[in-house]
Amino acid sequence: MPLLLQYLAYRNGFNPQTSGPCDLKEALQPCHVHWMSTHIPVSSMLLYVQAIAFSIQLVLFTSFGSLADYGYWNRYILMVATVFNILFQALPIVLVNDDGLHWKVMMGFMILGLISYGTCLVFYAAVFPILSDNLPVVRERGEEAEKWRNHVSTVSTTHSNIGFLVTSGVLSAVSFLPWGGDLLGNAPIYNFIGTVVCAGYLAITALPYFLLMPKNRRGPDLPSGAHYLTIGWKSILEAFREARKLRYLFMYMISYFMFSDGVSTISQMVGIIQGQLTSFSAKQNVFFGLVNAITSILGCLLFLWFTSYFKLKTKTSLLIIMTLTGLVALWGCFGIFFDRFGLKTLAEMWAFNVWAGLFIAPIWAWQQTMLAELIPKGKENLFFGLFGVVNKASSWIGPVVIGAITETTLSIWKGWPFVLGLFIVAITIVLWIDVEEAKRDAEEYMKSFD
Repeated sequence: MPLLLQYLAYRNGFNPQTSGPCDLKEALQPCHVHWMSTHIPVSSMLLYVQAIAFSIQLVLFTSFGSLADYGYWNRYILMVATVFNILFQALPIVLVNDDGLHWKVMMGFMILGLISYGTCLVFYAAVFPILSDNLPVVRERGEEAEKWRNHVSTVSTTHSNIGFLVTSGVLSAVSFLPWGGDLLGNAPIYNFIGTVVCAGYLAITALPYFLLMPKNRRGPDLPSGAHYLTIGWKSILEAFREARKLRYLFMYMISYFMFSDGVSTISQMVGIIQGQLTSFSAKQNVFFGLVNAITSILGCLLFLWFTSYFKLKTKTSLLIIMTLTGLVALWGCFGIFFDRFGLKTLAEMWAFNVWAGLFIAPIWAWQQTMLAELIPKGKENLFFGLFGVVNKASSWIGPVVIGAITETTLSIWKGWPFVLGLFIVAITIVLWIDVEEAKRDAEEYMKSFD
C-alpha cells in the first residue's frame, strides 16, 4: 500500500526544479506534491501519513486497550479490526485506472488500513502469553513457562512469515503471466492485484479464528462503576502510577519506545528507497518480499534453535537481535557520504532483505516474550495495550523526524544517524534490566489486588 500511494503521488506530483511532471523512470529525482498550503517531497508525505496513522492508533489503544481484559471485548475488537483490515486492503483496486489525481483517496485507504492492521497486531499478541502459560506441559508438568513462551511466540511469528511466503510466492508466479503484450508483473495493475490477494488471504486465514474460538472464552466482568469509554484511560493512568512498583517493566517500556520506533522507521525508510530504486516496480518488490519471507522463516527457526542449544535467556537473545538490527542504521549512514554504498543500490536491497529476514524478523517474537516475562499475570491485555500505546506513541516520532530531515536536506539518508541513536539508547537500557527482580515486582503488584 505505501508503494501504491508513492506511485499515485508521483503521477500527480511535480519536479520543483523544472516545474514539470515527475519522471516515474527516474524516481530518485526530486518529486513534490501539494500538502496543505505548501508542497513537500513525496518521501516526506509518506512518512507524515504513517505518523498520522500511528497517532490515531495511540488514541484508540489508550481508550480501548485495557477493555479487552473484560468480557468478550477482545473478540469484538479483534473481529472489527480484522474486517476493516480486509476491507481497506482490497479497496485500492477502485483506483486501478486513476491518473494520480485521487492519490489522497489512497492516502485515506492507507491510514485506515494501518490503523486496523496495528489493532490486529496488538490484540492478537495479547493472546499468546495466555496460551503459552496454559499449555498442558506448563500447567500439568510444571515445565518452565519462559521456554514455552519463546516457543509459542516464535512459532506464531514463523507462521506469519509462512503467510508472507505464500502470498509473495503466488504474486511472484502470476507476475510472469502475459498481459497486454508484456508481463503482468510489469503492468501498473499488478500493484492493485497484490492488495486484493493479501486481503483475500487474510479473510481465509483470520476469520476462522472467530468461528472456532470457544464461546465461553472471556475475561471477567467490567468492574462495578466502570465505563467502557473511560476504563482504558483510568487503567493506563493506574499503570503509570505503579511505575515504581514495576520499575524494570517501565525501563523496558522506554527501551521498547526507542527500538520499536527504530525498527518501524527502518522499514518505512527502506520501503521508500526501494520504491525509488525500482521505479515503483511491484514485481521487483514482490521478489524482495519473497526473499524476505524465506529468510524470515529461517531466521525465526534459527534463533529458536540457537537460544535452545546455548540455553540463552530471553534478554540475551533480544540484545543480540537488537544489535544486529541496529547495524542496518549504521549501514544506511554510509549513504550520506557515498553514492554507491549505504543502501543506495539494488544489490544492497537484496542484501538488506536477506539480513532483515535472518536478523530483524525475530525481534518481534523476542520482544513479545520479554514483555510476557515482565508483566503481571492477569493483566496481559492492559499491558500489551499499554505497550501498543507506547509503540504507536513512538512510531510517529521517527517518521516525523525523518520526514522533516528529508524535507530540509532533500536526502532521506541523512535521517539514518537518528535511527542509529535510537538503537544505542535502547540497547543500553535493556542491559540494565534485571528480569528475575522484575518477576518478583510483578508478583508483589498482583498481591495488592487480592
